[in-house]
Amino acid sequence: MMSFEEFAENVVKEIRVKVGGAFQIKEHKVIKNNSVKRAGIAVMKNEEDIGPCVYLDEFYREYESDGMRFGEIVDEVCRLILKHEDDDALDFDISGFKRWEIVRENVYPKLINAEQNKELLEEIPHRAFMDLAVVYYAVARDSAREDIGTILIYNGHMEMWGQEEENLYQTAMMNMRADGEADLAIIETIVKRIVPDFIFPAASDNVPGNTNMYILTNRSKRFGVAEILDKRTLRMIADKVGDRFIVLPSSLHETIVLPPKDETEYEWLAKMVREVNDTQVDVEERLSYHVYMYNRDEETLQIVA
Repeated sequence: MMSFEEFAENVVKEIRVKVGGAFQIKEHKVIKNNSVKRAGIAVMKNEEDIGPCVYLDEFYREYESDGMRFGEIVDEVCRLILKHEDDDALDFDISGFKRWEIVRENVYPKLINAEQNKELLEEIPHRAFMDLAVVYYAVARDSAREDIGTILIYNGHMEMWGQEEENLYQTAMMNMRADGEADLAIIETIVKRIVPDFIFPAASDNVPGNTNMYILTNRSKRFGVAEILDKRTLRMIADKVGDRFIVLPSSLHETIVLPPKDETEYEWLAKMVREVNDTQVDVEERLSYHVYMYNRDEETLQIVA
């Protein structure tokens, strides 16, 4: 049986033969969030230097388990590549991405775990935020201005644009607010949107009638945890939920907000966060194992467990 490296190399060779000169086919390795390393095939039209990537990790697992034969995998990867021939992802104007005056309106902040991304942080502009790191991405849009994906911003991009991290941060925060206010919804409201006929249990000694649990994200529901960077958003939450409210990391895209809790509950909440992260959240989507509390007097979040 081939190792993953041999597998990827042979898939690339076979794909190049099958597609001929229609595309540039390159093996592509990338460090994803939380140090998850992925390998795939980058697909680019000739004379272009950006395009979609078909990751091979899942295909290799199929190969290892005899779920798919090697030839079947090559055929499926080839099908996915040819599907991209008229894909919007290849309708992205890379020339605009190379110019700061154009790309700046599409730059946004993103929060990731600092400890779990040490290697990645060496390659990208960032700043510290508690146990987290603020990093940046650009939204890729096609000729019709529709979102087709995101591009993590690397140090090389900053050099190309002639920009410093401080300006990147200010631009990203301004764009986040220009897209609309933060989305804070009580969990009952969210459930009702999905299941209109759902009936919540009546209050009892063991089951409260109202959970007072909120979900915080942004309008796009993409990397919405970054909303906790905005002091105005935090003040808004305090107005609704109460000073010293609790923030539980749910994923990169949203957080859970709870009313103020007794300090004796912090460790229990931390155990719950860890269990949910380890059993319900994909490794790439995990943010933190900590519990945070908002201090209105100082207008800051702080780790409490």
